[in-house]
Amino acid sequence: SQCCMFADVVPPQNYTIQHTMLPFDKAMEDCSPGVLTTLATEQQAAEILRLISMSVPPQRQLTFWVGLRKAKSECVVLDLPLRGFRWTEDGSQESQVDRWLGDPQKTCTTTRCAALQVEFNQSVVTKWGLLAVPCKNSYKFIYKNTTEPAAPGLGSGTTLGSRSIQVTCWSGIQLQLHCWGNPAVWRFLDDSPANLTAICQLCAGGFQKDAFGNCVDVDECSPGNSCRFTCLNTLGSYRCVCSDENGKHYDEGSAACADTETDNNSLLSGILVPVLVVVAVLVLLVVVVVVAVKCCLKKRSKTRSEKMLMKNKDG
Repeated sequence: SQCCMFADVVPPQNYTIQHTMLPFDKAMEDCSPGVLTTLATEQQAAEILRLISMSVPPQRQLTFWVGLRKAKSECVVLDLPLRGFRWTEDGSQESQVDRWLGDPQKTCTTTRCAALQVEFNQSVVTKWGLLAVPCKNSYKFIYKNTTEPAAPGLGSGTTLGSRSIQVTCWSGIQLQLHCWGNPAVWRFLDDSPANLTAICQLCAGGFQKDAFGNCVDVDECSPGNSCRFTCLNTLGSYRCVCSDENGKHYDEGSAACADTETDNNSLLSGILVPVLVVVAVLVLLVVVVVVAVKCCLKKRSKTRSEKMLMKNKDG
């Protein structure tokens, strides 16, 4: 990486201006392990503006990439300070600074990146703010140096490689993390950033940890549940219910379910008794037919024997 070749001034926090014009993704890659800067606090914004005014030749207007992006699947939310964008450093939407030169166009299907636009009067900053622009645009960018994160101090850890670790929480939950990306942070196997303050916290009743450290609902209605009628899985719990003819649900212990059970028993009895009667009649008919056939065969055999005996006497 040649990120530091164009450094003009390095104020506190180790911010650097990179003068090469690059698209957003390339700008992120070009300064690894550094990250595109945030503007999450008033102090950060003041330091960045001071760096710009000290580092660039007098110009009327300049635009820089900062580490702010909206994913394709996320929506622009005009009520939020970052308008639904997230800092690429940690994935957060926290910001004390709410300064846009124009609201981003509402979309939930397009990736957008944010750039810092600054206007000058000689070397004095007269106007500045964020702009939502296509990520393929090319601008200068501002980054800050970072160091690779230390292994999380949660329970015990087993090193799986130079940038991977198996974390065993005190509760016995095991989670695999790897250090990857720009910015280089600890991530789960799906590459989502790991919240190291929460991944080992116990889940509330009815929830359990998944492979990514998230508390997900337990399906209490899996085979073997204790419901007499129907089991409905709910968030963190479940309900045993019965249904009437209109599909309305009632709790299993309610009078409606008792009536339903009685009705079901009555219906079963009403069906079972006629079936048993029909079966009995059929069995009886079969017995009568078998007996009748047997008697006929026996009588025919006796008649045949008598005829043969008389024939022998006449001969």
